[in-house]
Amino acid sequence: MTLTYLGRLLCLAAAVFFLLNLALGVAVSLASPLAIRLAGHWRPRRAAPFLLLLRLLPGALAALVVLAVCVPSYLWLEPGAAAEYVGAPCLGAAALGAAIWLASLARVWEAVVRSNRLVRSGTTQVAVAGILRPKLIVSPAVADVLTPDELAAVLAHERAHWSSRDNLKRLLVLLAPATLPFGAGFEHIESAWLRLAEWAADDDAVAGNPRRSLSLAAALVRVARLQMEPAPPLATSLVGEPGDLEARVARLLSQTPVAELRGRRVPVVRTGLAVAAAAAFGVAAAHPATLFTVHWLLERVME
Repeated sequence: MTLTYLGRLLCLAAAVFFLLNLALGVAVSLASPLAIRLAGHWRPRRAAPFLLLLRLLPGALAALVVLAVCVPSYLWLEPGAAAEYVGAPCLGAAALGAAIWLASLARVWEAVVRSNRLVRSGTTQVAVAGILRPKLIVSPAVADVLTPDELAAVLAHERAHWSSRDNLKRLLVLLAPATLPFGAGFEHIESAWLRLAEWAADDDAVAGNPRRSLSLAAALVRVARLQMEPAPPLATSLVGEPGDLEARVARLLSQTPVAELRGRRVPVVRTGLAVAAAAAFGVAAAHPATLFTVHWLLERVME
């Protein structure tokens, strides 16, 4: 098929994104069992961001390479006068790249609609819903069955989700493309992240206090017996994943959860490494040799 200058750019961007996201996604899927086992040895407040970063890495890195390297190379070195032929493999990869983004946007739209419905319905629920202006929902049926200590522990748990911006993180996970349209591959790492995010909120809520730990465990059991409707993807429910309830209660009763110590050196080192990596990538991407090499590769992709 013969495409115009802009059409070739869009086609190449979608095709390269799909190929990079596919390769990185397969690598993350293969590494996820080891990553989950490794995260199991860390405190939840530290392990949850690690798994979240791993889940978002394929799409984020693929988009970065396309926007920071492929597009500048094309705009600088590709003649813009005439239309050129684009081969079927490139067109097919571009179509798949567009499809995985459309599937992601459809997931986000469905989650937003369901979350708004939860806020308006007032069903039996305990959750924080919303992204920009999150709302804490505690139905009267839930408040009636909880003691004051249990209700305080529940509110502390939901405030922990609120302060951690867990709904925004859920949105990013929904937006992150799969490896194939309507495909799977990241369920295990997403489930592990959701579980650790709930454990981290439990730890923040009880803050090492055995009495609060017991109150939160009792509240989880009482609220679970109310048979609440499942929370939508953009709402952090108290009960969370039903299959994790027993493990959370046992964890709260068998040990004293300890709040994560907030040191200063770790964020500084992490930020410094991120800035250094970004600077190194920017220098390498802007180098003429890199742009010439990438343009040569893009020409091969279009064949």
